[in-house]
Amino acid sequence: MDAHILIVDDDRLLREVLADFLIANGYRVDTAENASLALAKFSAGKYQLAIIDQSMPGMTGIDLMIELLGQDPDLQCLIMTGFPTIDLVYNAMLEGASSYIIKPFQLIELLNIVQKMV
Repeated sequence: MDAHILIVDDDRLLREVLADFLIANGYRVDTAENASLALAKFSAGKYQLAIIDQSMPGMTGIDLMIELLGQDPDLQCLIMTGFPTIDLVYNAMLEGASSYIIKPFQLIELLNIVQKMV
């Protein structure tokens, strides 16, 4: 596998659980608690996938995704949301999201999506 994943979520527990789970399944993972830290860690070509929470203080997940895709158009982006609406999903996909997942979700559901994306 050896794909490198960036997880961005302001929920520390969820961020750590997702990171531990993906590491246990063979992925390299970095985490960031907000968009500013994610942008500081990011460089084009470093990550194959960014898993981004939509609702974060400061910058929305879609806005962060747009910034990241501007630096690396080959990046795959998975948007996580606890408040799915047709507009949100449509806008995420229109702006370049590869997929989305609705919270709460099962870890195996996340793994299945990740395996298809990287």
